[in-house]
Amino acid sequence: MMKTLRKKFIFFAMSAVTILLAVLIGAINGLSWMTLDRQSSFVLHTIVNRDERFLQNEFHDPKPFAPPMDLDTIKSARFFTVRTDQSGNVVDVNLDQISSVDMKKAALYAGQITGTFGKIDGYKYEVKQLDTGQLIFFMDISGQFRIFILVLSISFMIALICWIASWLFVILFSGRVVRPIVAGIEKQKQFITNAGHELKTPLAIIQSNNDAATLIHGETKYSKNIQLQIQRLNALMTNLLTLAKLDEEVKLPTEAVDISELICGMISAYDDSAAEKQIALYKNIQPHICMQVHKDTFSQLISILLDNAVKYTKEGGTIRFSVTTEGSRIWIVEENTCEDLQNIDPERFFERFYRSDTARTQSSTSCGFGIGLSAARAIAETFGGKLTADEPERGMIRFTARF
Repeated sequence: MMKTLRKKFIFFAMSAVTILLAVLIGAINGLSWMTLDRQSSFVLHTIVNRDERFLQNEFHDPKPFAPPMDLDTIKSARFFTVRTDQSGNVVDVNLDQISSVDMKKAALYAGQITGTFGKIDGYKYEVKQLDTGQLIFFMDISGQFRIFILVLSISFMIALICWIASWLFVILFSGRVVRPIVAGIEKQKQFITNAGHELKTPLAIIQSNNDAATLIHGETKYSKNIQLQIQRLNALMTNLLTLAKLDEEVKLPTEAVDISELICGMISAYDDSAAEKQIALYKNIQPHICMQVHKDTFSQLISILLDNAVKYTKEGGTIRFSVTTEGSRIWIVEENTCEDLQNIDPERFFERFYRSDTARTQSSTSCGFGIGLSAARAIAETFGGKLTADEPERGMIRFTARF
């Protein structure tokens, strides 16, 4: 239990740290790129508007996150220009402010542009319309990429160091964090186990005394009620002890069991109970389906589903129980008529001690404690399966176990 909780705590804590660091890296580098892109656009626009003549003047950039511009920043830009006539033919190329581009490449870039501004092969361009044609300015923005990569690398390294430090910190203190939780869970399990075993003796005495009184005085409504409550308490103890045992995550010994034969025999035991309430009990059991399970615990899962079906199906209702295979999967489906769920989520029935009757009254002799389905789901998960509930139609409920 301690190891499992520590692993879960470390996983969720580091997931939160990872998400936080990823958001920070994204925000920092996104802002960095936006700032550099606006700065390069402002420099290029200034060059275009001043027609290659840089005058001593103040530069104001109204856009946010952009650093203030000065004449030195403008003059340090590496750019070239290509002049074209009205037919798009290259008339002149000016390479005075750059050395990495030749006449041929400059003319090639000029022929590939689309629109009045954009980016092409590491250059940002802007077109200025002239009376005799166009003047195209190409500014090198490779420095912008280098700065961005540098900021990205530094932020990633800092984030990695912070992540490792956080990981070590979480591992170091995770034991202290989960220890009180584990202690509380262990005390709860111990209490349930001890209470269950302690209640067995007085219940057995009550049972024997009730049986003796029935033999001497005959069966009365009082002896019937006592017998009913003993059965309910025995079922409650069995389910509580099962949950406590499964929560300990102790691996149960398993064997190959023909669940088709097992379930057929268990359903037959409910024929009389269903007949008393005039319930139509249909079964569709595919023969010779085998599973690797703990037989007694698996039988308890089936028993809970059948008990609930007979208990909560009204007189004249229907129960359908099927066991089938589909490829490598095994499907166990129990479906029965029931009262209108009134927009209650069927999955809530798996909550421990959940009762749709919020007043928790025992208006029916068939009412339970709301613990059986919790035990059933825990049993299914123990054998690698999943137990779900849904409402296929109004007045029907369906429980599906998939293995």
